[in-house]
Amino acid sequence: MVWLLLFAFISGGWWPKFMVAGTYPVGPNHFLGTCLDSTWVAQMEVERGVSSKSRDSSGRLVNPFMQPALKYPRYTVRHIDDPRTSSGTAFTDSCLPKDNVFYGADQNEDGRDRGNVNGTLVLDVGDWDTHWLSSLVMAILAEEVTGYKVSISVGGMGVDVTQRMSSARTGVCTPTHMNAEVWASSIMSDLRVYFNESYLVGGIGYFGLSGLYTTHQFLLDGAAATPSYFPGYWMHYKMSDTLIDQLDVVPFKANTNYFPPAKKYCPDGILGCENYCSKSLACTNREASGGKCLVVAMMTPYFDQGFFQAVLSNLEIPAYFCFIGYGGVNKYAADAAASGTPVLFYHYEPDLFH
Repeated sequence: MVWLLLFAFISGGWWPKFMVAGTYPVGPNHFLGTCLDSTWVAQMEVERGVSSKSRDSSGRLVNPFMQPALKYPRYTVRHIDDPRTSSGTAFTDSCLPKDNVFYGADQNEDGRDRGNVNGTLVLDVGDWDTHWLSSLVMAILAEEVTGYKVSISVGGMGVDVTQRMSSARTGVCTPTHMNAEVWASSIMSDLRVYFNESYLVGGIGYFGLSGLYTTHQFLLDGAAATPSYFPGYWMHYKMSDTLIDQLDVVPFKANTNYFPPAKKYCPDGILGCENYCSKSLACTNREASGGKCLVVAMMTPYFDQGFFQAVLSNLEIPAYFCFIGYGGVNKYAADAAASGTPVLFYHYEPDLFH
């Protein structure tokens, strides 16, 4: 399906977990060493039409990275390099915050312990799809290609990314070395506090983007309608009664497939919410005169707090903002796209939904 991005804010799950009958869950890094196997090498040779054994005139491998996973580590993060991970304190029961999870290297497959942190490269992972995806790719490259043992730390606030890489505060109990996806723009001042012990390596191929989306089909339908309306242009969300009618909040609230959500994502009194939704002043005034308001499906009030509500309110667009969670928005938007129903919703990229 094709999504049309209307309003955007530039800002900067998928993950396997093998649970066993032990004290601690066994993490995905338990399987490192089995990803880039000889079958993968043979497949790449066929697909790329190259040989993993070819050498140049100096005797060097032409494709040095098209090899099976390393069987033994080549490198270690030594005590002199990082005393935090060799302290005997990091990631212990008495030190680890209750909402954090640590998957150590060389963990017993029966889950009797958390595995090792000493000497390992610790990846800092946020518990959402694309962060797991990029982090596990990084883990494979670090352990199977380069030769580090990899451990994984999950949890902690985004504003503390650089603090966890430092020798202070959260860096003592949950020390990390690398984070593959940081949404930096809104937390840069917090990150700078600990920049002296970490640094920005650079991008990994994409920038984070959040915005309000609709479908490409809605755009085509609007152009073909009489009178026509244009969902790709913000002014029509304010001026076109026909467009507003297409996104009427009343049918949305009457559809028990999506509303009310099982969880109250936006409690009454938070960011103007009442009964799961907030609304713009333009909507209040329009309803007072007997008019309709459109609906924007939102996830939680903690994502881009108040930003898109303020944008639409300042543009005097009569809108409800109804918070139905990440899964609720995904289902609502996907169902609408499949049925050709007009829809306006909040989302962000990168995300597997897109």
